[in-house]
Amino acid sequence: MKIGPVSPKFPGVASLAESWGAVVPAMRHRLRSLLLSLLVLGLSSPLAACKDAPTIPGTEIPDTEENRDILRVLERYRTSFVRRDAAGVLATAHPSYYDGAGTDDPTDDIEYSELGPILRERLAQLEAIRFTIDYLEVNVVQDRAVVKVWIDASFQLRSIVDDQSGLVRVEGRHTRKQDHAMFELLRDNGAWRITSGL
Repeated sequence: MKIGPVSPKFPGVASLAESWGAVVPAMRHRLRSLLLSLLVLGLSSPLAACKDAPTIPGTEIPDTEENRDILRVLERYRTSFVRRDAAGVLATAHPSYYDGAGTDDPTDDIEYSELGPILRERLAQLEAIRFTIDYLEVNVVQDRAVVKVWIDASFQLRSIVDDQSGLVRVEGRHTRKQDHAMFELLRDNGAWRITSGL
């Protein structure tokens, strides 16, 4: 092997060392970015594994027996409401049921003892109903649960006429409700029942 003179175009080792001074920080930055990306992927994979845990079909809610029991109660409530079955709706409520109707006015609050007559009157007023619930989140602490939902419902209400006077007490109308809502439930003797939100 013949070794010849170094090419005149070759800048030499000294100039390489100088140019490496500019290249090394750029390489460090790229290497740091690569390591950070790998770290993020490494940390997010356990989170992704949690996200891939089984969920109740049609929801993002973890598929546990407790969550299924809670959603069964709310589905019984919904289907009873659609069938206009006041007794079925009332059967999903706990005797401690209390709803402040989202206001500070105590006159529109509903207690369990008033729930039956109110349900019978309101369900009798329904001519047509479409009622769906999307279950968004279930939070359970011991024997209490809060379920966040999206309600999409429309109701055709008939007029309510006073039996004695024959006058219309409540005008018939079409109502649409699309909103977030929250149900509160209590586990009593192993069974979940609704304490607020009907």
